[in-house]
Amino acid sequence: MSQELHPVLSYRFYIEYVGKTGGGSLRAQSVSGLGFSLNLTEFNSTGGPKALPSDVTYDNLIVKRAILEEGEAMDRRTQDLLETLQVQQLQMAIYLLDAQGYYTRAWFIKGAYTTKWSTTDFDAASNSVIIETLEFKYDQLRQVL
Repeated sequence: MSQELHPVLSYRFYIEYVGKTGGGSLRAQSVSGLGFSLNLTEFNSTGGPKALPSDVTYDNLIVKRAILEEGEAMDRRTQDLLETLQVQQLQMAIYLLDAQGYYTRAWFIKGAYTTKWSTTDFDAASNSVIIETLEFKYDQLRQVL
């Protein structure tokens, strides 16, 4: 008897992080930038041009989330970076969850640090939620099935 497989929906995910001064979770609206590019070194051989993998370049991780009335640990880390220009590397885990709330995939990120922060516009004629965007550079990505 075969098991019926279902696609995983993109809106069920959870983000955790840990650094030297503690950790927490990020309540996020969206996550993008989980990806890499394989860099190739080309050379000539007797059979013609060839290319071998030389290293990996990771995309920047982009997390969008609502600004909450009370600040969170990540807010303090971002402010510290702005004031001191000292990078605090984080280890992050992004879990993609199934309908029952169990993880079906996880991505572990090492050496993450904030490289960009921005918000949506403040608008007195609108009652929309203010969204902040955090952009992270990272050194390593590993997927767990």
